[in-house]
Amino acid sequence: MSNGKWIGAAAGWFFAGPIGGIIGYYLGKNVFASKVDNKTAFEISLLILSSVVIKADGKVLKSELEYVKKFFTNTFGTTKSNEYFRMFNNLNKQDYSSKLRQVCLQLNSHINHSSRLEIIHFLFGVSAADNEIHPNEVEQIKRIATYMNINSYDFESIQSMFLSKGSNSEKWYTILGITKDATDTEVKKAYRKMAVKYHPDKLIGVSDDIKNLAEEKFLVVKESYEQIMKSRN
Repeated sequence: MSNGKWIGAAAGWFFAGPIGGIIGYYLGKNVFASKVDNKTAFEISLLILSSVVIKADGKVLKSELEYVKKFFTNTFGTTKSNEYFRMFNNLNKQDYSSKLRQVCLQLNSHINHSSRLEIIHFLFGVSAADNEIHPNEVEQIKRIATYMNINSYDFESIQSMFLSKGSNSEKWYTILGITKDATDTEVKKAYRKMAVKYHPDKLIGVSDDIKNLAEEKFLVVKESYEQIMKSRN
């Protein structure tokens, strides 16, 4: 299946709205060596959202920049990632927070729900790169999730993979989107639902690094279910 099925059927969707304005600006500066397509536009959107999250705590830390650079280098190779990172450095010098909602809504119209969950997981990874997730960064990621129609249960599930609140058992239940008083049947139902939602096969036409993020979540969901059932037996 083509990348277009993952991003959206309409070619050139990114030339509209705030994403189009940003891409047009950098096209004018001849930043891109290759043609800008749907997939490239999505990757640029990741840079825009990463920049907003990184600056949420008032600091641009080297560890967070390196996390993004490593992700793009592993995904696209050194040459293309350097192209992206030059753009990223310029994005970090500007303030796009006022355009955040419009950027998210534009993305929301052209990518599927599984891909939107991967964006949130990626942004938490960026935030955690300095071994400290600042409350302002969490709040900014939550805003992005809200704009992308990701419900509170899915947001809390992803957040709990990075932020430990309470005991391990509480974390397991949060990851599955249920409470401790759930019956065994409800636990199994929640696990099956999460396993389907986070299965890597739900992602089509994405890079190996994006699939690896999905695989990580899938394994965490599986472990949470196994730990819950083990504790109950």
